[in-house]
Amino acid sequence: MCGEGVDRGRTGRPRTYCSRSCQARAYRRRRDEGRLSAVRTGTSAAAGEESLVDDAIGLADDQGIHALTLRSLAHRRGQALVTLQRDLGSRDRLVALMVQRVFGGPADASGRADGEALVDVLARLALAEWQAYRAHPWLVEVMTTTRPPLVPAVLAQAEAVIAAFTELGIVREEAFGRYLALSAYIQGMATLVVAEEQETGRTETSYRAWWLDQFRALDRTGATTRHPWLATLGDTRSADAFDADATFRAGLPRIIRGLTASDRSL
Repeated sequence: MCGEGVDRGRTGRPRTYCSRSCQARAYRRRRDEGRLSAVRTGTSAAAGEESLVDDAIGLADDQGIHALTLRSLAHRRGQALVTLQRDLGSRDRLVALMVQRVFGGPADASGRADGEALVDVLARLALAEWQAYRAHPWLVEVMTTTRPPLVPAVLAQAEAVIAAFTELGIVREEAFGRYLALSAYIQGMATLVVAEEQETGRTETSYRAWWLDQFRALDRTGATTRHPWLATLGDTRSADAFDADATFRAGLPRIIRGLTASDRSL
């Protein structure tokens, strides 16, 4: 990478670098020009891939991520399965392209506006991720794992959050942990919403109807007397269903305030 000669050794041995700097440059080159470069730019040599990814997102939005296969997508598009297998290679690559499209589209929020406060950056990035999950529930299941698709848009979002924490004086190692904590709040709240939608579909019972039945049963057993907070909760839940967006927005500034506080102030 730097122009110096390197003894490559026998074929098949691990890559050798003359310095960590060259190793980092080599990684960036493989990222930008290698097999993930098509994901980074959102384009591909295969004609019609943009429309194909949009159709895949539409299928997952309508029927869930488990319904998405290369076969089901081929049927939706009226194409031969072998054509999609040739263009995409695998379902995992298709899902990676879908994640890149959602997080790396026109509404990409990973940049920072001039003069924008760092806590506002964190709030904006968190809201953008939350809105992506609300628009595409399948995305929650794809991303709430220890091994999510590390496409460039996801890495850029993570870098933007970590950079905001480090600029606030938090060391990078600790900043990564706080990024994970913020992400856990966003994804945890989104998981609750998806779980409720699935339960409503499975039981054909709304959240409000379920809660009223549970509250009446608890009241008969005297639980509402032993636990006064249940009675207070019953007053609010009897009128309206759980408002996930309002709850998320109310909790977000408190989460950010705690994550950006110094250890001495906790």
